[in-house]
This record gives sequence, C-alpha cells and structure tokens, in this order.
Amino acid sequence: MFSRSSAARYLSNSAQKSRKKVDCAVYGCGLSASGALAIPKLVQNPDDVTASEAKHPKRITYFNTKSIKFVSSGFGFSLFASDNKLFGAGINNRSVANGFCEALLKNNFSFQIGGQLTDSSKYQDYYISAKKIHIPVEEILEISSGRAHSLIRTNSGVFAIGDNNFGQCGKDPAVIDHIVGSEESPLQPLELPTSSPVVSVHCSLDSSLIVDSTGQVFSFGLNEDGQCGNEKYGIQWKPSPVKGDLSGVKIKEVSGSTDTIMALSEEGDVFIWGQTEYGQAVGATEKIQLNVSRNINLSAIGPIASVDSTQSSVIAQNTRGEAFVWGVGVLGMGPEADVLKRPTQMDQPLFDGKKITSVTAGNSCMSATNESGRLFIWGENRYSSLGLGHSNRQLFPYQLFLPGDVRQAALGPDHSLFLVN
Repeated sequence: MFSRSSAARYLSNSAQKSRKKVDCAVYGCGLSASGALAIPKLVQNPDDVTASEAKHPKRITYFNTKSIKFVSSGFGFSLFASDNKLFGAGINNRSVANGFCEALLKNNFSFQIGGQLTDSSKYQDYYISAKKIHIPVEEILEISSGRAHSLIRTNSGVFAIGDNNFGQCGKDPAVIDHIVGSEESPLQPLELPTSSPVVSVHCSLDSSLIVDSTGQVFSFGLNEDGQCGNEKYGIQWKPSPVKGDLSGVKIKEVSGSTDTIMALSEEGDVFIWGQTEYGQAVGATEKIQLNVSRNINLSAIGPIASVDSTQSSVIAQNTRGEAFVWGVGVLGMGPEADVLKRPTQMDQPLFDGKKITSVTAGNSCMSATNESGRLFIWGENRYSSLGLGHSNRQLFPYQLFLPGDVRQAALGPDHSLFLVN
C-alpha cells in the first residue's frame, strides 16, 4: 500500500506530467472592450483597465501552450495561428466595426473570426475569449488581417474569411457578402489565376494581395484608390495581376496597412500604388491616386530590406540596417517633423545605436526592431495601442518593454499584438 506521503508524491508527479509545457508568449494591448485581446477578465471586469484599454502589454495566457507562430490584428478582432490550428477573438459583426455604413450593408455579420452556432439560428456578435476557427488544412504558413477580413496561407491553398462586401474574399459580393468558417460552412481555397505556389499574402484595409513563387502579384477587393493596381478603379472581386513597373520583376512581399500599397522585390526595389496624396510616392508621381504600380527611386538609400505604410506615410529599412521615413503624420522625428517630402534617416541612437532588422506599420503608427530583438514604437497611440502606459501621441521611437525578443508585431488600428521568443 502507498503511504500518505507516497500517494501525495505520486499525485504531484502525475499532475506535473499532465501539465502542458509553456511553448510561446503572446501579448496584447490597446482596446480591450471588443474582446480582441482574448483576455475575458478585461471585458468582464472593467476595473482591471482604464476606459476599456489595456495600456501596457498583457500576456494572453490562453496561448501559453498553443505553439502560436503567427498573429494578426484587424478592426476590433485578432487571429492567432499555430502550425495547424487557427483561433480568433473579438468582433464578429460589422454593426460595431469602425468605418462601416450599416445602411449600405445586407446584414450585421462579417464573420471576421468565423461562425459558430450558439443556438439553432443565432451567431455570436463577438467573442471575448479565443475561439477555434474551423479550417480544413494540415499546415498554416501565414495569416494577414484587414479591416474585417483575413487571408490564411496554407500548404493546401489560400483561404479567405470575413467581410466580402468589396470582393476582398475573392467572391462576387452581389452573390456572397461574407465568408463563414465553420463546420456548417467550411472554408474553401481561393481560385487564383496562377498555378505557381503562393509564397506571401497580405490584407490592406479592404483589399487583398497575393504573391506567387514567380514573383507575380495578384490583387482583389476595394479599388476606389487604385489599391488593386490593375489599371482600373471600382470593386474588383476576381483576382488579377498588378500591372505597371513591377511587371516582370520578382516581388517577394507586399505591405501597407490602409490604402497605400507597397511591394518589395528580391533585389530591394520598392513599388507603390493606391492612395498617394501625402507624398508617399516621392517623385514617382504627383497624382493622389495610382491604379498601376510605380517604382520609387530609392537608390540613394537602398537596397531596401523591409518597407511598410500607414494611412499617410512610409517607413523603410535598408540592407545596412538604417530606417527612413517620409510622408505626413507622426513620423518619429519629433513635433516639428510631421511632413517629410523625401526619405529622411532616423538617428541610430533612437534604436540603442543598433542596426534595424525589420520595420512595420499600422494604420497610424510605426515600429522598428533592432538586431538585439528590441521593439521600438511610435505614432498616434489610439486606445493606448502602443502599450506605453498612456494614450498620448508618441512622437519619438520608444522601446516597448517585453520579456524577450519580439518575433512579430501586429499593429492594428485599435490594438496591437506581439509574439515574443
């Protein structure tokens, strides 16, 4: 027979064996009232945060043992992906999503994080904790979210989920105004005009972009500012090639948080299309809209290693590890530099004197990661989404203190997510 001490020791060992190992760290900050941070107590206990905002990054403990490898932020919702599982949290309808005119829409649901019947006829408006999204794949390779839709790149194709009122999910919006991911309505891979494997996907506000292994770029969705770059305007729901200066150039990735789209070639050249009214095209055009891609001459600072855009500005990092900004807004150069008509280098001491390894942008903010894995962030700071402990505009880069190196930063319009090593 076991003694009492032996039994206690046996039970303790059994508990340790059954306890899952912590294998990742996901943090979130900013607007918590939507549930996008997947921390239920922030919604259920309003005393835990100020004005429904998490002003400092909070660890999303649900994902501690979920092996999360990718995160993305939309308007009031988030996606989280491991190798083969997809989770969502936050707003699941468009009646509370920013920027939509309800009178023009057919129903209240966008299904940003999929569908799950709560009874025989009703879908949930939002989820304050993580919800598993049904996706019939073996391996997830990349995720990206726009205003109310997302793209998921997998080993068996690209899937779209959420709002399709502008054709951003690759379906005719006159027939289908949303895509639901559920067992009742499973996701289907997009039909694309290429037989080459897809190597990158990107969602801007209400548009979608895909890059295949040959470096060709395809686009679909809202195109009022020329975001699809196919020499047309208006809604474009059928994926079609982006035209212009990037034709025949091998593109490796596409970026842009709002309606200014950037493409980066394998050689470090940068191309732009969409909304360009704030000087983002720096000499490539004087037009305020571009419906075809144009090469930006950055030979004085290039080649470029990473580039991204806010709603009115651009940030680029060259292969020497230097960061440059231009356009209009909070550019990280202080209160007197809210308009820069040419690419201007940011002082290296702003980043601890270290080389920059990547840059990214949200709707109204920017960030840069240095070679030590430290993230520096600046911008409008809506809903305290920069995680700096306040909601004031951050005019200079400021290090965001996280317990580890930042593997990915997803800067949304009202909240941010950080994947930490």
